Amino acid sequence: MLPEAPTPETVGSITLSPAGPFVAGSRHTFTLRYTAGPSGIEVGGGLRIFPPHRGHTYWELGKVTATCSREAASVEVETFNDHPYTYHHSNPPHIRVTIWGEPLQEGDTVTITIGEHGGYSAGYFRLARVADHAWGGYQFSVSVDVLGNGRRPREFDRPDAFVDLPDAPELDVIADEPARLHVVARPPAGVDSDEFDLVISVRDQFGNLADYEGTLKLESTDPDAALPDAVSVNEGAGLCRISPGRPLHGVARIDGCRTSARRARVTVYDPRQELIGTSNVVAPAFGGEDHHVYFGDLHVMTGDHGRMMLGGTEYAHRWARDVQGLDFTVATNSGADEQSWAEDLRLDDEFTEPGRFVVIPAMERYAVTGHKNVYFRSSEGVPHMPKMSPAEMFEWLARLDLPCLVISHHTNCHSETSRYHAWGPHDFSTIDPRFERLIEITQDRGSFERDEVGGAVSLGGHGSSVQDALALGLRLGFVGGTDNHRGQPGSKRSNLGGLVADEIINGGITGVLAPRLTREAIFDALWERRCYATTSERILLDVRLGEHMMGSDLTAEEAAPFASEREIRIEAIGRRHIDRIEVVCNNETVASCEIDDEDALITYTDPTPLAEVPPVSSKAPDVVFYYVRLIEADGNMAWSSPIWLAR
Repeated sequence: MLPEAPTPETVGSITLSPAGPFVAGSRHTFTLRYTAGPSGIEVGGGLRIFPPHRGHTYWELGKVTATCSREAASVEVETFNDHPYTYHHSNPPHIRVTIWGEPLQEGDTVTITIGEHGGYSAGYFRLARVADHAWGGYQFSVSVDVLGNGRRPREFDRPDAFVDLPDAPELDVIADEPARLHVVARPPAGVDSDEFDLVISVRDQFGNLADYEGTLKLESTDPDAALPDAVSVNEGAGLCRISPGRPLHGVARIDGCRTSARRARVTVYDPRQELIGTSNVVAPAFGGEDHHVYFGDLHVMTGDHGRMMLGGTEYAHRWARDVQGLDFTVATNSGADEQSWAEDLRLDDEFTEPGRFVVIPAMERYAVTGHKNVYFRSSEGVPHMPKMSPAEMFEWLARLDLPCLVISHHTNCHSETSRYHAWGPHDFSTIDPRFERLIEITQDRGSFERDEVGGAVSLGGHGSSVQDALALGLRLGFVGGTDNHRGQPGSKRSNLGGLVADEIINGGITGVLAPRLTREAIFDALWERRCYATTSERILLDVRLGEHMMGSDLTAEEAAPFASEREIRIEAIGRRHIDRIEVVCNNETVASCEIDDEDALITYTDPTPLAEVPPVSSKAPDVVFYYVRLIEADGNMAWSSPIWLAR
């Protein structure tokens, strides 16, 4: 009689020590002890071990060794992608332990040491490093290859090639000690208000919320600013939960602050614990009498979406509002079924509070030809969208007849798994101008402004950059969204495409010029392309051609007054010092102005007759467009939506 095929109940068990919790980014030695079950392990078989890696959070494995309790058996250890520890989600660091000499029987043990110390003769071995993202319930993934067929590609998909161990070890990663203060000054709720709010959070060195209790002092560059002298932060007064049983600590909100200065910053500090942080610039008059600049993240994935994500939709909305201090956000999940879509809509409405915080209903749609996000002006009457091709989706939206926007994203890269079957560089022939008026120019994978890799462009070379889209004559304004897979809107720290967030210029939020903070006003400003993108920095930017704001699309009649020359007014306030401001005309940089200050007000005049400006391409000979590229001293950037002139 043939033996029974291995099952999760027969392949054994595994334990982890120490149990933790562990401080984010810390180094340790860990011991995994596997006990063989009734299935045993044949010679050539073994274990495949993945340390926790959800949400693109990875370990460094360090030195890995293994021993076996059966004297006649030996073990071979191989490690894969152990350094650097940021890889694509399909290729995280992992360990392969192979049994040689004699099969393992039930009760035999294999002891795997991750982060071995070494010894006198061997010298120091590298310790393992846990993920730098604080989270509860990180789980190892351990599979048993009973027969030794897991190494054979044609056998890989057989059900007995790898059998997952049930009840794999879990551990908690907690934040490091407080290292800095994150201070956000949020704009007034509308043009009829002069109050601003402060959102303060205490962070560790990796941007995790740190446990903190103390008194923070406040000072402003405007000595007459109306704000308290100090604010107390109580440990454990959690606004939301990072995981079951663990509240968010170290957050504070101060409403009703005022300044009479043209612009001001607020510095918050704790001299006893040596913590300090300075806000972005408060500039009540920026944007003119009719507009304020509101910031939000238009591309956020949550743990309700799938196995690669951390943090559910509720957690993401709370992070955006109470920690990151954003004015608006989204959850661009797939809406895989009617129930999950209805739940996202419910949370979107629950968190929307006009004047304080706005959530725009949204979903993501996938295709081999590229990914698109769909945004709605209201949650009322929006049904669940079935799976369909881009062309079918646009016809479905047309029949739905509700105000909506579609935005293509990460256009100039592919999935790194299969550009032919998963998703590839964006096919711009799928863009439908009835709904697509914006394009994502920056996110956690870097910028997709240009085709050539360099600067903030980390992935490219496929001919589907934002400039390639503009060269086709498409009228697309610019937005930013992180594509954060950890449920943390606005955060640059989501290592997508194998990129290390600390080593590249990345991130993405959108600045919107709107009269008030409501769902309708934010959506309408996006529809009018009255918006710009930044690398997750609160850079203020206003670009105008006469009375025409960024995003304007002038007819030949409207462009006639600018036929002989065009004077573009640019006002900007950086999060930090601005290095330079560049003007781009028809995809060519035509001016670069050194600033070396945190604020700038400049005018660029193009004296070339409009009819003589070289066309961007043969496909768009009758249009001229301008946009502004701002570069801060630390490399962070902003891009204004273009202004188009027909000729």
